[in-house]
Amino acid sequence: MKYLGIDLGSKTLGLARGEGKIAFSWKTLRFYEHDFDDAIAQLNTVIKEYQPDTLVFGYPLNMDGSIGASAQTVNKFIETFKSQQNNAKLNIVLQDERRTTYSSQQILIKADVSRNKRKIVKDQLAAAIILQSYFDKINQQIV
Repeated sequence: MKYLGIDLGSKTLGLARGEGKIAFSWKTLRFYEHDFDDAIAQLNTVIKEYQPDTLVFGYPLNMDGSIGASAQTVNKFIETFKSQQNNAKLNIVLQDERRTTYSSQQILIKADVSRNKRKIVKDQLAAAIILQSYFDKINQQIV
């Protein structure tokens, strides 16, 4: 199975991919702030190219586990995405992503990546952390 990890930001979609064990940072899609139609159009192009079976969206819960504004934005994005899809067999799952962007920033800082380069790759690294967390969870359930 192919998986596509997605970190939704207000102007970017960080993407990672993998096949169930290891997540790989892949690319960052940029769109006008909260322009979901443009983001979805770009995402559909990636889906046609990569042909994943499952989309793993980062779900930014509040630190207390409640659903806040960011998680509601992800819900709205997914609703819009689903309403425009012809491919009903595409599985969509949510993965808790609390602190993944912070974690990705810390990894890049420790790796001495320049500030400009961090801006470019932080979203796709966050998507890789989200996807890897999902892989770890599903692989732990199998054992």
